[in-house]
Amino acid sequence: MLTFKLIEVVDGFYHYEIYPDGKIEDKGVIIFNPETKIVKKRIEPNSPFNCIGHFTQGVIDESGNYKESGMVAWH
Repeated sequence: MLTFKLIEVVDGFYHYEIYPDGKIEDKGVIIFNPETKIVKKRIEPNSPFNCIGHFTQGVIDESGNYKESGMVAWH
C-alpha cells in the first residue's frame, strides 16, 4: 500500500511524493511531464515493492485527470 500527493505543477511537470505504507520518512519522488513523457526526477521510496509502478496505476482518475492525492493498494 502507498499514498501519494501532488506537490506542485510547474511548466507541465507534475511533482509527486510517494509514501510506502504512509511513512513520510520512506518517501520517494517523481517529477514528470505527462504530455512529453519526460521524467525529470525519479527517487524510489525505501520499500521492497515497485512503488512507482503501482503509483502510475493509481494516479489517474476515471476521467483521465491526475489526482491531487490518493492511495494504491495491492496484494
